[in-house]
Amino acid sequence: MITGIEIKRKAVHLATLVIPIGYALISDTTVLTFLIPFFLLYLVVDLLRHFHPGLASLFQKHFFGRVLREEEKPTLMGSTYFLFASILTIFLFPKPIAIASLLILILSDTAAALVGKSFGRVPIFRKTLEGSLAFFVSSLLIVWIYPGLDRLSGSFAALGAALIEVLPIPLDDNLTIPLVAGAIMFYGMG
Repeated sequence: MITGIEIKRKAVHLATLVIPIGYALISDTTVLTFLIPFFLLYLVVDLLRHFHPGLASLFQKHFFGRVLREEEKPTLMGSTYFLFASILTIFLFPKPIAIASLLILILSDTAAALVGKSFGRVPIFRKTLEGSLAFFVSSLLIVWIYPGLDRLSGSFAALGAALIEVLPIPLDDNLTIPLVAGAIMFYGMG
């Protein structure tokens, strides 16, 4: 069942489309010139909420507290990992691969959550088969539609990203999904 909080989380997740869309329109240097300082400021605030009671209270009441998952409360937020992964993805991979990898993270992860929570019946680790299939199918659509990508390596990237999303590994999937998808597409093209 999709809760109001999950809808708010996914709305914030979809708002991050501004990064790959913006990157499609400008250079990597320009986007990184904005993203790196923004990430560093965001990281400082995320870290300070663990050590400064006043900031933690303000953060909880007025900012992300209502949409923060329980597992994010003692660690960094998923959005902090997302910003870091965006920087790494843009830095490491050619533009089409970086954009497609970020689109997979944003759109396929959202599809997985919405389908999994609405229709998921078959559990796989802490996810559902239905959500994982939604992730995989939407990832395939992205890599098949986005121009300049090899469909075969893109298909393997969609599969790799779907697997890294469903497996219960200790790293945040906001970090692992775009890096795995990007690496598979990058090394699969050669």
